[in-house]
Amino acid sequence: MPVDQLSMIPFLIEFQRLDIENLVIFFISVLAAVTVNAESQAMMATTLGDIQRNSKERFHFNPFLHMDIPGILCFAVAGFGWARPVSVEPRRFKHPRIYLILTRFAGPFANLLLAGIAGSIVSLMQNLGVEDQVFKKLLSVNLMVFVFNFLPIPPLAGASLFSSFLVKGKKTWVSISAKTIPYLFVIILIFIRISHVKILDATLYPIVRDLFFFITR
Repeated sequence: MPVDQLSMIPFLIEFQRLDIENLVIFFISVLAAVTVNAESQAMMATTLGDIQRNSKERFHFNPFLHMDIPGILCFAVAGFGWARPVSVEPRRFKHPRIYLILTRFAGPFANLLLAGIAGSIVSLMQNLGVEDQVFKKLLSVNLMVFVFNFLPIPPLAGASLFSSFLVKGKKTWVSISAKTIPYLFVIILIFIRISHVKILDATLYPIVRDLFFFITR
């Protein structure tokens, strides 16, 4: 793959030279990613026993209702982000700790599935000699969401590996930090971006690129 395309994986918004076409495609990809992520969590929670009377608050398939301010800021700064946290009541689960983890990770694995579908289309188009940007960005965004969700930082899925052991508490550090850590995380990412620190380039971004090439080859 050419170097200029390699630099687009993951796709990062260049604020100094905005490309409207790429920006629109990226935004559509983000809407698809957050919708698939949130609805998959809702489906898994319901399947495992957390049935809520007003299911429309979960299953509305409206991407704008799934948007979360720090999550969208994170997409703009670092190329990945998250959906608005899906309401889950772990006490309704037969096995609260395990089922909460399964529910939270249902989101990123659904993103991986969507990435696989987009990657298959990209691969088909490449074999036909057709150059495409829409499905490449859809693939890139969903892979980013999948990989970064393993970080143990609220509200990413990885945080459930620790918060699941505190579900019995009425008011824990999880409920408090869930409101502040996302914003602090975005501030750190902004600092990394403007200071040109290569932390993500040396750690998680290469994983995304390797997955991209593995899916599209």
